[in-house]
Parts: sequence; C-alpha cells; structure tokens
Amino acid sequence: MTDPAQPADAHAVARRLAVLPEPQMRVATLCEVLLTCEPEAAAWLLDALATAGRAGGPPYDVSLLAAIELAGSDRLPYEDRRAIFEAAERHGLESCKELLFSTETSEIDELAAAPRPLTPGTRPLTLGERKSLARSWKRDVLERLLVDPHADVVALLLRNPRLTEDDVLRLATARRASAAVLELVLHNRRWNCRRRVRRALLRNPQLPEAAALRLVGLLNRVELRELGRDHKLPPRVLAAIHRRLASLQ
Repeated sequence: MTDPAQPADAHAVARRLAVLPEPQMRVATLCEVLLTCEPEAAAWLLDALATAGRAGGPPYDVSLLAAIELAGSDRLPYEDRRAIFEAAERHGLESCKELLFSTETSEIDELAAAPRPLTPGTRPLTLGERKSLARSWKRDVLERLLVDPHADVVALLLRNPRLTEDDVLRLATARRASAAVLELVLHNRRWNCRRRVRRALLRNPQLPEAAALRLVGLLNRVELRELGRDHKLPPRVLAAIHRRLASLQ
C-alpha cells in the first residue's frame, strides 16, 4: 500500500482515471485517491495533474477535467480541502491553489423565486410554471426565459435541445446574471467546450474568481494569448493565464 505521506505517482493516477468510462467515475476516484493521502501528498498530486493537464495530451487531459470538476463540487470535505490548500501554500504549488481557491457564495435570492411575468403586463408565473416552460420547444418562450434570474430555470434551459450557442452567450454575457447561473453554464458539458462561451464567462465580472481560475485550466493557447491582453480581468486570473502561457513556451 502506498504511504499516504508520500506524493502519489501522478502518471499512474492519470492513467487510472483515463480508463474509466464516465466523468463522474473519474471525479469519485480522484476524490478517493486524495482522501487517502496526507495533505502535502494530495497537494503535490493535484498540482502535477493540473500542470501536466494544462500542457495538453493524454492521459492528463482527462485527469485535469476530473480535477476541475472535483474542485468545483462539494465532494471533497471542507476540512480536507482546506488542509490541501494550506499545504499547497506552504510549498508554493500555484496550480493546486488555483484549483482549490474558493470564495463565499450567497444563497439563492428569494426574489429570484418570486412570481414574475413572462412578458410585461401578463400574469406573473410561479417558479414551478417557469420551470415547466423551460422544457418548451417554442423559441419565443425560451428567449424570454433567458433573463430569468433563478438558477433552477436556467438549469432546465441548458438541458433543452432547442437552446443554441447564441442563447448561451446571452446567459454568459449578462451583467445581471447571478454567480449561480454563470457557474451552471461553466459546468455544463454541452456548452463549456465552446470557445465563445468560455471567453464570455471569463469576461463576465459576475463570475466568481474561484470559478474563473478553474476555467483558465480549460483554455487553449489562442484563448490564453487573447485573454492575457485583457487587463479588465481580475489580477489573480490574469496571473494564472500568464503562468499557463509561460508553461506552454
């Protein structure tokens, strides 16, 4: 059995994740591996997976996606997450810190759940009615729901096969969108691979910095160069972009 205090073999872990058929299986397995390690060993492992994954190529490309999804979920208990982050700080493991960096998120605003009309002057619809309409095939209904502030409505919209990339860009660029809505777009596998969507999310000031840092790990060289010149981005996010670019030289 591997000594939990020693760094795990990152390549072996990456290969183990790569052969698993489902993304959720990879996330669960990576979480299990991290929880068997001491914080220092877990920090080194995450940093290695992130650094190698951002350089591209199998099997690390798959392990990076698993690490990003795990970091953005609540699978990793808070105390373990904090211990790994503190170990990464002690050892200067920037890639690991960027994965685990978190900010406080507010609860869903009660106002978002309040009844609201689909069009001005019509009867206000309950949250349940709006969620039902989010499954609609009518384009005019879907377009009006794109401005709905409730994350449950947006989650259903993102699963609607009639939604287009332009629709998702409206969500990603909306300056009044909540952090919860933007993170739904970020974690949606159908849309988070679209370059225009990723760029729009990073440029939206409402996207939590923790989510932005994880998104940097998915950018390709062209996107990194373009966004690296955007000085409106938060300093921590710009620094992460420049570190990735330097690693690709």
